[in-house]
Amino acid sequence: MKETLARRLARAAWLALIAWQFTWLALLPEPLGKARLGFALVVTVPLLIPLRGIIALRPRSLIWGGYLALFAGMLGIMELWAAPAERPAAGLQLFLCVLYLVFLAVGTRRRRD
Repeated sequence: MKETLARRLARAAWLALIAWQFTWLALLPEPLGKARLGFALVVTVPLLIPLRGIIALRPRSLIWGGYLALFAGMLGIMELWAAPAERPAAGLQLFLCVLYLVFLAVGTRRRRD
């Protein structure tokens, strides 16, 4: 897989992660979601910090997104463990985080000459 394609797929996964996290935490009703706007904003706004660079496919911003994706993944793992009714939503959250991290690893690796 070429670096530019992997970075584009990482960008798509990042945008999907932001959209899903906000939808899950702010809009989905109980028991599948939280339906709490304040909590959704507190958890989703940090994901917007590297958004400008991720849209531009800058490697440093993609890497910072990876650090933030780890925190979003921890939220997914915690909800998978603690809230049985939210397992499908939390599983999708975790899947998007892992997908982003895989594309990030492929898109930002250094080539040996």
